[in-house]
Amino acid sequence: MRVFAKVEFEAGLKETVLMPWFGKALRFGSAMLVGGLALIAQPPKITSFDRAGRFTVTNVLTSGVATFQTAGSLSGPWTSKLNLFTTNRSTQASLTLPSGTQFVRVGAADISGTPAGFNNLVGVYGLLSTVAGSGNNGTVDANYWQPQFEGGNATDASLSRPHHAIADRAGNIYIVDKDSHAVLKVTTDGKIHTVAGTHTGGFNGEGPLPGTNLQLNLPNGLYVRADGQVYILDTGNGRVRRLTTNGVMSTVFYVGAGNNISGGRGLWVRDDEALIYFCDGNKLRRWTPAAGVKTVNNGFTDLGNIAMDLQGRLVITDRGANRVYRLNADDSLTVIAGNGETSGGGDGFPALSTGLWGVRGVWYLPNGGYVLG
Repeated sequence: MRVFAKVEFEAGLKETVLMPWFGKALRFGSAMLVGGLALIAQPPKITSFDRAGRFTVTNVLTSGVATFQTAGSLSGPWTSKLNLFTTNRSTQASLTLPSGTQFVRVGAADISGTPAGFNNLVGVYGLLSTVAGSGNNGTVDANYWQPQFEGGNATDASLSRPHHAIADRAGNIYIVDKDSHAVLKVTTDGKIHTVAGTHTGGFNGEGPLPGTNLQLNLPNGLYVRADGQVYILDTGNGRVRRLTTNGVMSTVFYVGAGNNISGGRGLWVRDDEALIYFCDGNKLRRWTPAAGVKTVNNGFTDLGNIAMDLQGRLVITDRGANRVYRLNADDSLTVIAGNGETSGGGDGFPALSTGLWGVRGVWYLPNGGYVLG
């Protein structure tokens, strides 16, 4: 295999080429803006690469996205292979390259905290595609899982009120399929597999046992730790479960004898498993090995989800109150988004002046910004 860096991305070009980029025309090799994506004065440059597909790139943005594209010839067509958040002026990436001669190029988009930066983020990641679910059978409180879905195409499987999805660092996507009482895994080849639960709601033991041998009961939340271990908010059984990377499941803790977790899908686990936050109806709760389960704050209306920001502060969505809060060191709350109404504000307005409607999801970006759903 021969791999070439695309010379049009290096500074000091004798000619400038117009090329399609995310459906927009961009000029590479000069500092200009065409169609809404900002470029830097010195375009990104591939400075090293090897036959294994490992690349080093410089001149990227400290709050940006780098996109790698490949082609069999300099004239294209070019295919996008990887979008990568960047927080330094240089970054590394790995691509799986097809056989034969390949050219590789990289472009950069600014996603800093401005209206233009948000538009660039949408431009880079704004393409929606289905990764799992056939879209059939939308009745609540019904289990649509069939044995023939196991190991098949994820887009052919009928899901049963999926409530949360999260990916690991290898690109596998985990889905908590509430009404089928299971956790499903969509692998990078697009196949779907059951990794926890029997697809029959109930409780048959704490483990450790293979995850597919233990029952779940209306699981509602997920968290994937950096090392690939999966944690499950097993609401109907009032438990948080751990699924190891070799598929063994066990109970981390339960909220109290005979008690369920009344609602909410929020779950966050520290990497050493010494601190866990989870949502329970209108209560944010915390578990530690020494103190067990304690209620942090019960002043919410209807909790949605939680995430940890880059400074180690928990952020909580309250879909019933149409607000997003930050948890302070003394367990008090600070509103960081939402005016408490379903209207007002909008694009370009302060977050505190903008109405939210049943806000549930929250996730942080590497540049410190966050997205709400």
